[in-house]
Amino acid sequence: MKKKFTLSLLCASMVVLTGCKDEEVIFKTSPEVENQLQQYKVQNDALTRANTQLLAINTQLTSTNNTLKTEIEDLKNNPIVKPYDFASQCKMEGIEFDYVNPNSPTTSTQSLSINMTATTEDCTSCHNAQINPGPHPEFGNCANCHDGHNGNGTLPPSGGPTDPTFNQPEFAAGAIDGKTGASGASFYTPGSYLNAEWLKKQLDAQFNIYRWKEVTTGGVTKLASACGLDNRQHMMDMFPNDGKAYEIEHKYNAIGAKLVATVNKFEEEGVKVQTPNIATFGYGLKEIDGSYFVTMNIMKTNTCYNAIMNGEARLSYYEYDPAALEKTGLEVPSRNRGARIITKTDYKQTSLIDLNRQPLPGFGTGEEFTPTDVNWDSVGSCSLYLKVENIIPLG
Repeated sequence: MKKKFTLSLLCASMVVLTGCKDEEVIFKTSPEVENQLQQYKVQNDALTRANTQLLAINTQLTSTNNTLKTEIEDLKNNPIVKPYDFASQCKMEGIEFDYVNPNSPTTSTQSLSINMTATTEDCTSCHNAQINPGPHPEFGNCANCHDGHNGNGTLPPSGGPTDPTFNQPEFAAGAIDGKTGASGASFYTPGSYLNAEWLKKQLDAQFNIYRWKEVTTGGVTKLASACGLDNRQHMMDMFPNDGKAYEIEHKYNAIGAKLVATVNKFEEEGVKVQTPNIATFGYGLKEIDGSYFVTMNIMKTNTCYNAIMNGEARLSYYEYDPAALEKTGLEVPSRNRGARIITKTDYKQTSLIDLNRQPLPGFGTGEEFTPTDVNWDSVGSCSLYLKVENIIPLG
């Protein structure tokens, strides 16, 4: 009985042990971890796609960069420069020269900032009706031309520009002075050419202009030919290069305004009337035996008539620079410069020209005449000589 019980217990124990070996242990993931894993998977997929796109962009940029490097090397070896002026245009043709500004200011011995542009040496350039056609052509000849065409246009004058050649009027600031009209002289004296030689220089100075002029005869049609023309260094505008013929035209203008004031005297309805007459002409200044004369060759006009019949004229020379900050002065760039000139008519140097542009008998140069003897119906133009009585400041 005892042995039977022991065997039964052993069998029961084996069954129990065998059952323990057959059991499975199951681990279950929490919902929170499952959710986190899903997020990581989504992010990983997005990063994978982004990385693929970046790799494609990087490949494209690498290709573009290599292309640019190649183009840069090509430009270094074969530079392409588009012309922007005439000099660069000619450079493309293998013809090299530097542009030279024909109006570059030159510093004088007094170190003043005054434009000393070269003057023309050709008298007929401003005294020839064929070159300057109507309605108001210039008259005259080189015998009575002003000093601007003597070939010494670039020589500096002696003395300072504000050193007066004539005794200056004296009056208090704000005074009314009918004799000279320069009641504001105290303001403008530093910017006035009171030295006759300096004034003459400024009156003769020219602003040079170079441009392409289309012509029917002569001229050049090819860029290479244009690059070999005289005065090429002064050309800024590019050659048109349109198959038409061109030449370089040189023009010049005075650097300041030249005004002439005279008095009109007439009778209207029995009443004597006087009115001011203001005109602009290209007059010059000439020195003869220590005296200075304003000279101009003009058609028969009110100015011509009044200067002869009244025996006097007032003139103003005025340079204005709208870009300057200073009001006046010659030592620094300034807005207002110039002078006023008081003159009397010289009836011996003055001459009259007839309608056929010939000297009017009895009224030629050196033939002193009386104004009342002039038959104005026979006069075509005047060669005026106005003797300078004084050079006074702007006012």
